[in-house]
Amino acid sequence: MKKAKTGKRKIGKWILAGIGILLVIFLFGTYRLFREEMQIIGSIQKEKDNPFYEMTFHTDYHMDEILQKEIKSDDELAKVLAGYISHGFYKPEGEYRTEIGCSTITARTSDGRLLWGRNFDWDKSTPIVVKSIPEEGYRSIATCEFGNITSDENPNLDSMGNKFLAVASYYVPMDGINEKGLCVADLEVNEGGMVTVDTKKPDITVTMAIRLLLNRAANVEEAVALLKQYDVFASGGISHHLSMADATGRSVSVEFVEGEIIVVETPCVTNFNLAKGDISAGGENAQERYLILQQVLQETEGIMDKDQVQKALLSVRKPEGQWTTRWSIVYEYMGSNELNAGNEKDENEFSLDYYFDGNFERKYTIGL
Repeated sequence: MKKAKTGKRKIGKWILAGIGILLVIFLFGTYRLFREEMQIIGSIQKEKDNPFYEMTFHTDYHMDEILQKEIKSDDELAKVLAGYISHGFYKPEGEYRTEIGCSTITARTSDGRLLWGRNFDWDKSTPIVVKSIPEEGYRSIATCEFGNITSDENPNLDSMGNKFLAVASYYVPMDGINEKGLCVADLEVNEGGMVTVDTKKPDITVTMAIRLLLNRAANVEEAVALLKQYDVFASGGISHHLSMADATGRSVSVEFVEGEIIVVETPCVTNFNLAKGDISAGGENAQERYLILQQVLQETEGIMDKDQVQKALLSVRKPEGQWTTRWSIVYEYMGSNELNAGNEKDENEFSLDYYFDGNFERKYTIGL
């Protein structure tokens, strides 16, 4: 009897050992398959009282491959990204939400440095600050609205499923700044009718364009030249334009009018195409915000400090109603990110000042 029991125990041990080996193989295989995604979601941080998340990409997350996919809509982008993130195990449902009412302003400090301010207006918000430190390309800090990625009514990154979805935020930035001082923001054009001519050029969406420019353009001139190599399709089925500024102080609105890319030199942008010369086109609120920013720039002759830019954004914030100011950025370009000794990058020199939910009393300085 004792021998029989011993035999059963041995069989049981072998079964358990076999299950253990299979489990190790499965986990190792799963880790190898999702290693890149696990490293990214492992970087997600949120302090208890902070109204935003942070995550870091030490990769450009398949940019060259994704740029070859001929993506004409956010839904197509979602399917492509889901394929990469889930490695073919998941197909997304639902649509992106994109209705944006925003403002940007560009000025200079008294000693000539770039100042840039941005308000992002939205109905609800789960901001993700996306830090990008690619092996090739420029480092950047961008802001994504997680509500653009998930259909959840009150989205957060507490669940593992939503953390995986958050990887898509890399290609859905609403604004961002790179280490060379290039600033880019997406703003809705309220008069509508963004027409894209579908040529033989590769296809990308507006948010993909922002990611492309942050990674690969050092200034406005390079950004516009790069943008003209693609057919840019509207995100969310609405019209957009891109506010851009760079370290030289150049500030433009890049507009998509009747299938053409038109560049308008301007120190401030709201929600109408400046190329058409009709500041009432975007509605009363967009016109009012534009005129306020114009007056601030006139009074200061475009020479301001960070506090003045913050006050300018405060003057055009939307404090109540359905669409309110969810985050604001004040950025000052401090010059070269290269240290004198050895051309090493100073990771602390490049940072942005954020304000969330229209609260300009509390500043969050976020660096790389």
